[in-house]
Amino acid sequence: MEDKRPLLQANELYKAFYHPNIVQILKGISLQVHAGESVAIVGRSGEGKSTLLQILGTLEDICQGSLVIDGETVSPSNRAGIRNQKIGFVFQSFHLLEDYTAFENVILPARIARKPIHKRSAAYQRALHLLEEVGLADRAHFHTKLLSGGEKQRVALARAMCNDPCLILADEPSGNLDHQTAGIIHDILLKFGNNPEKALVLVTHDDELASLCSHRYELRDGTLMTDKTG
Repeated sequence: MEDKRPLLQANELYKAFYHPNIVQILKGISLQVHAGESVAIVGRSGEGKSTLLQILGTLEDICQGSLVIDGETVSPSNRAGIRNQKIGFVFQSFHLLEDYTAFENVILPARIARKPIHKRSAAYQRALHLLEEVGLADRAHFHTKLLSGGEKQRVALARAMCNDPCLILADEPSGNLDHQTAGIIHDILLKFGNNPEKALVLVTHDDELASLCSHRYELRDGTLMTDKTG
């Protein structure tokens, strides 16, 4: 039986910064991620892990190479639509709107996608369900500035899943959290990554989290290689 096409395919990605000096960050990165896979990218600080993740998520331009998400080659004309429909992001610093409620933050991607968000809409019901799934149904109408760090990260996770993406990208998703809360975040992420129709790519310094993923790579000197310590 033929393998399914990858949900994410990066081909020979190059990235350099030119000011104030030329710095070559990525030197021909290629990566395939299939449905049902969870991928951890590890490496020393400053190696470009976050830059790579932002490129994979269409947030950052590449100097050379190509990126295919769920069968669509990313281009300037379609990148915003692909990002909104197919990709969910989880950032270490949450990036929530502090004066909005947890629910308003979670449903924001649906609002951006111009989906109906009235109380009987699928998006509204999904946002409530996601908050319940991450254990925050009782915090749905709390402003996020009143929530703890762990609660904020769970809101961010629910928001990432709002538009039912096929791919979640997470940048140090538990870096600032205590061990118990980090474990909750890991469980939610890995459950998503184990879904046979979804995939997870994360950047982490957490060896325990990286070891739980189905694939583990190290970014070193601008190249991506299988991490032999994983």
